[in-house]
Amino acid sequence: MKTPRILFVLPLLLALAACGGRPAPSTTGVLPGEDLDLSLVHQKPDETPRRAVSADVVRKTEAEARALFGAPAALRREPPGEVWQYQAEAPRCTLLLFLYPDDASARLRVSHAQVLSRVRGQTVDDSDCLAALLKTTPLPQRPVS
Repeated sequence: MKTPRILFVLPLLLALAACGGRPAPSTTGVLPGEDLDLSLVHQKPDETPRRAVSADVVRKTEAEARALFGAPAALRREPPGEVWQYQAEAPRCTLLLFLYPDDASARLRVSHAQVLSRVRGQTVDDSDCLAALLKTTPLPQRPVS
């Protein structure tokens, strides 16, 4: 007995339909006339240090990132996005912000953040690096490479 072709095609179509959907765009972005969200997650004194800085800065707009950290020490354009680099001296660390256009508004937003130690073989706590950068006087605007 021959199996109907629809029994083979139907599961494939259902799988493809499940993969093709896009989530609804976020409506939590900062619009003209709204305040910037400059809040960062602060840990309590009795907590162990956090490792991930991403939760603090991911989804911040370009304007919010500049308000928090000032102008980046280095800015690299990689269309459609940009990579911003900030450096702190104590601890010796580098914060990289990866900004890409938001689907809803096409404004640049931080999609990923990464902290790196500038001392070979050493690690740095993300929250310590972030705190050091927030205290740093913003650098003057540099030309874009």
